[in-house]
Amino acid sequence: MRSIVLLAVALVCAWQAIALFNFAQADAAALTVDVLPNGGLFILGDPIRIRVAQTPSFVRYRLTDAYGAADWMVNGEVFEGEGSVQAEPDGAWLSLPTDQLTRYGFYRLNLFTDRGNSGDLFIGLVDPILRLGPDNRSPIGFIIAIDPYSEFASQIAHLGVKWVHFDVSVDADDSVLEALRSEVRAFVAQALAHDVTPIFKLIGGAPPGAENYTGAFYQNLRSVAQAYRGQVRYWIVGNEIDGCGWWRPCDFALYATFLRGVAQTLREVEPQTRILAADFYQGDSAALRTLLEAQQQTPDLALFDVLSVHYLEEGDGEAPSPDGCCGSIETYRQAMQHYGITRPIWNTEALSPLRGGIHWPANETSYFRGGEAVPLLSPAKTVAGNLAVGAEKIFFFSYNYDQQLLDTQENPARTLTERALTVRALADHLQTATHHSRVSASLAFVEGHFFKNGDETILMIWSNEANRDVKATLHGADGPVDLFDPLGNVYPLRADGDRVHFRVHYEPQFLRGFTNLPTLTFENETNQAPFFTSQPITTAKVGRRYYYNAEAYDPDPTGERNALSPLTYALEQAPSGMQIDTGGGVLTWTPAQPGRFAVRVRAEDPQGFAATQSFEIVVAGQNENAAPQFLSRPRTTFGAVGLPFAYNANATDPEQGTLVYQLTQGPTWLTIDSATGYLYGVPNETGAFPVTVRVVDAQGGEAEQQFTLRVQDAGLPPPVIGPHRIHLPWVRR
Repeated sequence: MRSIVLLAVALVCAWQAIALFNFAQADAAALTVDVLPNGGLFILGDPIRIRVAQTPSFVRYRLTDAYGAADWMVNGEVFEGEGSVQAEPDGAWLSLPTDQLTRYGFYRLNLFTDRGNSGDLFIGLVDPILRLGPDNRSPIGFIIAIDPYSEFASQIAHLGVKWVHFDVSVDADDSVLEALRSEVRAFVAQALAHDVTPIFKLIGGAPPGAENYTGAFYQNLRSVAQAYRGQVRYWIVGNEIDGCGWWRPCDFALYATFLRGVAQTLREVEPQTRILAADFYQGDSAALRTLLEAQQQTPDLALFDVLSVHYLEEGDGEAPSPDGCCGSIETYRQAMQHYGITRPIWNTEALSPLRGGIHWPANETSYFRGGEAVPLLSPAKTVAGNLAVGAEKIFFFSYNYDQQLLDTQENPARTLTERALTVRALADHLQTATHHSRVSASLAFVEGHFFKNGDETILMIWSNEANRDVKATLHGADGPVDLFDPLGNVYPLRADGDRVHFRVHYEPQFLRGFTNLPTLTFENETNQAPFFTSQPITTAKVGRRYYYNAEAYDPDPTGERNALSPLTYALEQAPSGMQIDTGGGVLTWTPAQPGRFAVRVRAEDPQGFAATQSFEIVVAGQNENAAPQFLSRPRTTFGAVGLPFAYNANATDPEQGTLVYQLTQGPTWLTIDSATGYLYGVPNETGAFPVTVRVVDAQGGEAEQQFTLRVQDAGLPPPVIGPHRIHLPWVRR
């Protein structure tokens, strides 16, 4: 019997050797792949589903960290596996499992089949995005034109964008009717279906009938409002009227008359209409005071609900930028206070995440740093910088949007980019959070901001100089600290008494898990030993490939942009045949016999400081069942009444069988998707709630994961929230 088992194992190993050989070959033929849905975004733990024109008999695939071994925080993960093929009359769906992967982010996908190969498909692995409803707290929006491709709203929804607005001309009495075009209607319907709140922006000079409230313009506007009743409730009226370039004939009193007519018309059709006015950019101006005086004189009619502005600066002065703008948020607030008017302030034209932004050349002053140079603005820096000065919502200026506006390279094919994924990671952390305060850093090049997510504190921090990084120490955090990289991957940080060390570098990171506001210090003098942050895979099966991405974190700076401290990985103890990637830490092995096998992995930094991780792998025999194992952990265990809580629980099974997830303990408002492990709920009470998630494989093997969910009262009205999860439509279960 033993000889038969060994023969079977040898055959499996031979197949794997052939597969790896095939992976290394150049493409013999091209596999025709359809355009990747949602720009290439897929849910970590769920299969990657891709449609191809041919119908192969098998598919093998390789996922490689698209950055390489020394960018961002990623350590060069490489995963190779076998997928399945579902034939259709005009092609096939390829299903590629991701249940053994633990890292979110940006991957290069290569496909290998008997009908051809396909290389360098760029994809992102993310979590399901929360549905927040039409009056959501998310700060992130985009300015666009109606884009020609049909999946646009779906794509930005999965990036975490919750607000989108585009221009509707009012230069003529009938130009507003352009909003009734079929492509506009289709876009609004798709946006709403994907939990993106649409905003119409009335832009241009005053229409000829601006003062005639019974005239043609207002009749046409009423027709548009009626057509979109229940769909479009947010309207921006005007654009930089204080600059006169977009408000002709530069008559502020005429604008106030026009705004009153628009407000009356829209509110008659839809009383819940929310009006934003008037995209100012000069701070306290004659145009703003004219608007506030008109509102003060008409207290029974809200002419506007939100003051919309462009390009906020810090401080109480104007501090003009190179092109002559921008207004300080304090001057806006002081002007409103003078007239006894209080309104939220949205920044509806933040600089886009391009090199140097829209108005500023590279290496010029940014719009939120108060005079300090920021040569490259990331989406995360754009949002945090504006929220720091008091704007409740931020809209990137990405007119006629496509993916190239989230990257510094040309991208006409709209393939996924890493900068798009930084928007997504930002949304995951801040979509239900509010800005609290700015970090008083002792270093001029370090910028940090505290946010509150219910009771939890989130620290977002980065270096403003590309080649300057520093070791930071967090003092006095009242809970375990988790660091999240710009793509959403978690690094549980090691406590040193009441101190926690981490590295600040050019791209923003998020620290969370505590409730208080700890202090920060910075230094580069001492070296800290690395420590392991990954959870070992401890179950395996004879004849099946074992995979574990061991990963250690080093808080020490490197002086190079986004570069990790180069750690060297080694196996100090391992079963026969196990291999490790010395630069990336990936362990691979095909067990030949059952049993318990000890493993010890070593990670060493360039100064000789090292860490080890020891664990035992339990290998099930051919006729035994190997138990599943959880690979994920909640991003947060904090919640607030009225704000949705979600956790994408993922487990892996060495047999790659069907897994069923169960919520065996938890509050009544929390539910679980038995097929995917997605937990979702909207807390309706405060307290500390023990949660237990169980996963069961087809043979009855099981594993459990436990945590305590802490919920506080956020003082919010009952939410208007749709289905539990935005499903990726091509994932068939």
